Amino acid sequence: MLNQSRAAALALIAPLMLATLSGAASADNSATGVSQPREDPYYPDKGDPRIDALHYGLELNWNRASRTLAGTATIRVRATRDVQRVQLDLGAPLTVGTVHLDGTLVPAHHTGKDLRIMTGPLQGNSRHTLRITYAGTPQPVRAPVSRPDFSRVGWTTTPSGDVWTMQQPFGAFTWYPVNDHPSDKASYDVTISAPGDSVGVFNGKLLDRRSEAGRTVTRWHLGSPSASYLTTIAIGNYSRYRDSGPHGLPISYWVEPRDRDLLPLLRKTPSMISWLEARLGRYPFQRIGAVVVPSQSAMETQTLVTMGRALGRSRLLFVNDLLHEYVHQWYGDSVTPNNWKDLWLNESFAMYVQIRYEVSQGTATMSHWRRTLQDYDQFLRREYGPPGEFDRADFASTNVYFCGAYMLDELRAKIGNRLFAKVLRTWPAQHRNQNVDRGDWIRWLNEVTHRNLRPFVTAWLTSERTPRT
Repeated sequence: MLNQSRAAALALIAPLMLATLSGAASADNSATGVSQPREDPYYPDKGDPRIDALHYGLELNWNRASRTLAGTATIRVRATRDVQRVQLDLGAPLTVGTVHLDGTLVPAHHTGKDLRIMTGPLQGNSRHTLRITYAGTPQPVRAPVSRPDFSRVGWTTTPSGDVWTMQQPFGAFTWYPVNDHPSDKASYDVTISAPGDSVGVFNGKLLDRRSEAGRTVTRWHLGSPSASYLTTIAIGNYSRYRDSGPHGLPISYWVEPRDRDLLPLLRKTPSMISWLEARLGRYPFQRIGAVVVPSQSAMETQTLVTMGRALGRSRLLFVNDLLHEYVHQWYGDSVTPNNWKDLWLNESFAMYVQIRYEVSQGTATMSHWRRTLQDYDQFLRREYGPPGEFDRADFASTNVYFCGAYMLDELRAKIGNRLFAKVLRTWPAQHRNQNVDRGDWIRWLNEVTHRNLRPFVTAWLTSERTPRT
């Protein structure tokens, strides 16, 4: 995710930069969507480890005039243990109609964001189908952040009745019933019905687009299991522009007429993916692209990154952050942390690779970036906490980006360029479609390097002061 707190930090270090800048891993769930959900150490009120969502089938009908959403969610689930009831997250402004379990009407209670479904006894590892109807006026919710680029997450309606969303660390629950936690990945089939010529955009492959009774209906399929925070939806006057990447990779840019000037920047995508594949290995999904929305931020939503229109005020910022979100397809989307305390597993790597990209493009030098990371590491630790023990009210602040990137550059110096390049490339390839935590990464790192790097990594992630190298 783009961090405008990072942008604010960049403003602090402008004099330095302007010279060069104008837990255990789950089994591979790629086929089944099977995950091992867990309770989050930072945000335990989101998600329920007793339930594992395997697939979401969503039928969404948006009424622009009344700002209301009518939805039907058909969710294939697995009980992770013997249970008497299960719980999903669903925004308080939405009203539940009926809930069926395997075709039978069952009672449910919706209090706040908690949708408690009285299933009766379910055996551990048993599979079931929930069908939930709901409707209402979706509203975004406050995010646990102190960043200037956003303060709320989830379904956002513009004054004209268009829709967009970003939802890290949570927010999917503002528009559909969901186990809203990164440890639970699932596949998706989504149908969006929007008024007039408005087009509903979602992750994955567009299967069908048709006009029906004065409405535009789009059908989408996301076959690669995704964490809920990595889903996206946008409804507006979108046109699709196609491109082709390495080995015929399908690329789509979804842009409204007022944002067509961003197309030349978006069309850097094929060269970006080629550059990334040379360093991170084969792109892990079957398609890629971007949707531009009226936001000041950006998000690594799976297979279709969400780019804020406001970033286009600086062409360099837009390009660098587009690259950053593409890095996340390897680090964060394919390989996803199973808890938010390990957000650094996403952002540290994406920031470090972004730095290397900037250097390769001649818009920065590594010496200046290293000086930046060194000069601000202590300040960021003091302000927001260590990257692996950040203040939970300061989610995704600059520390998980800069301090983690500094750690990775020190790791490179410690183990050498060749071995570090192997680490960077091999981790996502060997953990594709998995959920992981820092223990998994440290154990794997020790195996690959044949060294005990646990003290080194632990110090960099948890120390309140910059570790001595």
